[in-house]
Amino acid sequence: MVNPANAPGGPNRVGYSVTSNFGGGAGAGPYLVPGGATSGQQLDIYVVGPIAAGAGAGQVTLPSVTLPAPLPSTQTVFSAQVASPGGGNSLSVLQITAQPIVWSALPADRASLLAAFRVLQAQLEALESASSSPIVKGSTELIVNRVAAALPLRYDEILPFFYDFDPAGQTIDIAAGMALQVAWAGYQYCDGPGGPNEGYNGFATTGLTVLDVVRRPDLTLAFDSFSGLFLPGIQLQPPAPSATPVLAGGPVDLQLGGNARRHFKLLWPATFPASNSTEAPGTISLSCQLIGADTYADLAASLAQIQAGQNGCITQADGKPVVVIEFTGRVTIVPHIRTWANGMPQTVAVGTTVRNAVQRFAAPAPYQLANTGIGPTPFSLGLSRWMQRNEPPAPPGPHDETYMLAAVDFTGADQAVGPCGDGFDLPLLQGDGVTLGGGNGSGMAQVGSTARGSAR
Repeated sequence: MVNPANAPGGPNRVGYSVTSNFGGGAGAGPYLVPGGATSGQQLDIYVVGPIAAGAGAGQVTLPSVTLPAPLPSTQTVFSAQVASPGGGNSLSVLQITAQPIVWSALPADRASLLAAFRVLQAQLEALESASSSPIVKGSTELIVNRVAAALPLRYDEILPFFYDFDPAGQTIDIAAGMALQVAWAGYQYCDGPGGPNEGYNGFATTGLTVLDVVRRPDLTLAFDSFSGLFLPGIQLQPPAPSATPVLAGGPVDLQLGGNARRHFKLLWPATFPASNSTEAPGTISLSCQLIGADTYADLAASLAQIQAGQNGCITQADGKPVVVIEFTGRVTIVPHIRTWANGMPQTVAVGTTVRNAVQRFAAPAPYQLANTGIGPTPFSLGLSRWMQRNEPPAPPGPHDETYMLAAVDFTGADQAVGPCGDGFDLPLLQGDGVTLGGGNGSGMAQVGSTARGSAR
């Protein structure tokens, strides 16, 4: 079991800093800024691992894609090229160059950056299938993860860039490694309308299911690694519809044969039926939905249909339908991620912040969270996050492509106040490690002091 506090190479090496003075203005964030990047200049991101065998060095033409409005078919913020090996390393890298717009705090520029990133995802995925593609099949998720990790992001942009979270549309992409917590709700019928027990009629919680999201070797997602191995998979009698939404009555409906797709998106409705609501004959109330497609473009097109009041069951380019799974009544689905707290695994809901994680164990003041307390063993906070060293493959030294846990520097984070709160309202990502220490010389204090360390 990996302990993020003691992992090789970090987290004593600071990978990120927190600031609210960004884009030429104060109080604009907070922003999480990767170390080594130069404000106001283009940002070069070097990704090790996606290059196909035999791919030569040079500029990469990103294909045009068809996405629902207002997203364009191409973008000019990001470009790509294959960089030759160098510095004593035989690995070629994909170099993604981001224009200086990444350093602007203007709302229009931030919106343009996110739109360009979403187009880049679809372009890279289309590039995978192109003739003589320079990147290997299945590498898009790796590339966009490294790009997101290297960009300076405002706190409310972190989940949109890593998980395509849309707080207005109430949607999020389901990523491998997540766990879905499904709270089922059945209807409790005690008497006819107006009868003596009518007040007991309504929706009631009937159980809780936790589904581990895993990626199969064929790149599709499964909601259970065991039944995800079945061939040809689970079938229903009568058969599940092939071109209309599937109603989920239990976990088995998420794992039907032929319904595996590379991407899944979770959609929460804007309204739920009241707990004491009644169904009119011939109608059914729907709650959360899961949309499955093999490309980002098809996923976006299906979502746009559903949000326009249609069923979203469009046909993909390969002839298969987009999978739409609907949950009836008041079923809710919350994605969870695995994190660490003082070396112990913790599962938290997506959206949990550093402050939320700390408050599970302690209640320090903001200045104490910033490690500015006094005394022989003051409170200390550390956060380590997975990232790849971002260095060009060029002499004189060896190219360092280390994938490591790097620290977030919270020095002055209590003063980094902006529209997104202060520096401790940072959303956690999968694999983040929080370390707390101080107070009484206990083992917890020692772990905390290890994470705090001497940043360099």
